[in-house]
Amino acid sequence: MNPPTTLSIQTATGRVLENSFFDAGLSNGWLALVLPGLAYSVDMPLLYYSKLLLLNRSVDVLQLMPATLSTEFQALDAAGRQEWLRQDVLAGLEAGLAQREYRGILLLGKSIGTIGLALALREAEARLPSVAVWLTPLFREPVVMDAAMTDEGPAFFLCGGADPTYQHDSLDQILKARTKAIACVIPKADHSLELGGDEDGTFDALRQGMQALARFLDDVLE
Repeated sequence: MNPPTTLSIQTATGRVLENSFFDAGLSNGWLALVLPGLAYSVDMPLLYYSKLLLLNRSVDVLQLMPATLSTEFQALDAAGRQEWLRQDVLAGLEAGLAQREYRGILLLGKSIGTIGLALALREAEARLPSVAVWLTPLFREPVVMDAAMTDEGPAFFLCGGADPTYQHDSLDQILKARTKAIACVIPKADHSLELGGDEDGTFDALRQGMQALARFLDDVLE
């Protein structure tokens, strides 16, 4: 794996976005944008191994790091936070697509990152065929549910059955409405897909989740 580079990404309001771009080398023509959680960084297990799965399939990966823990972001209301995330993801999308000629976009978000995913999905689909990967999505957020329900492209949902943000009825509604959506739910796993105090269970949850994602990627990245 080549070491990452930093792209010059600036939002419409002039905010500079921290990022890491991983060039897969002999690219298969897909670009992945990865959006972390509020306190779940791109170096933590679910996102680290998701990145490896993508790079192993010759997908270029752009990790975006919106400053969601900053005082400025935390001071905003819900609408302001959504606009912040929307600007970041759209700026990242433009910078990523400028790296080479692509034939598809994969958006992958974890937790609050699924809000950014939801806000950018239609723009991505207007540009190129798009795929969405929702890791522990925030179903309680209307923008997430709206995007998850109305998106027509392939989608993968990875959820923890003991995650307080997980809503079985919401996921069931999405899966019934969409033929191209699949899900993997790990019983007893929390918002980080961990089982507190159970090391073997946590490692198994990570393995199950990543294997399910790998199968999904193999199906859609043709």
